Amino acid sequence: MPNRSVHVRSSAIAGGGYAACHARGLPPIQLLVETAGGVVGGAAGGALPDAIDEPISPRHRAAAHSMGVTGTVGYFLNEQLPEWQAGLRNQGQHYANLRADSSALLRRVGYGILEILCYLLSGALAGLLAGYALHLALDSLTPSSLPILC
Repeated sequence: MPNRSVHVRSSAIAGGGYAACHARGLPPIQLLVETAGGVVGGAAGGALPDAIDEPISPRHRAAAHSMGVTGTVGYFLNEQLPEWQAGLRNQGQHYANLRADSSALLRRVGYGILEILCYLLSGALAGLLAGYALHLALDSLTPSSLPILC
């Protein structure tokens, strides 16, 4: 049965890959930042199902591991992901424009941080979904598998 470290490490890789896939075509620095966000989001997503359904036994799986519940919710979240990422990227570009127009060093630094945070969050959202999905995929391969419903 995969343990926490297996889930977190493998989900971090999956999250980074999924975020990079969604960031295709962006300028290289944005692609890199979103991929880094995906790694972080993937690690969090890989740990999340067991944080919700505490692993007190090998048969600890409930709603957070349910194929029906998580499949339905995951599908709708994944459908919304491009819109959420577009909004975060637009906000990041807004901060980039403010940074470029500002002459004060402290404001440029602040806007630069906000710009990077927008791109990190965009990648983290994709990574979170991928990490969660990989956690469930790994758990489905165990003898306990996953419940169809809670």
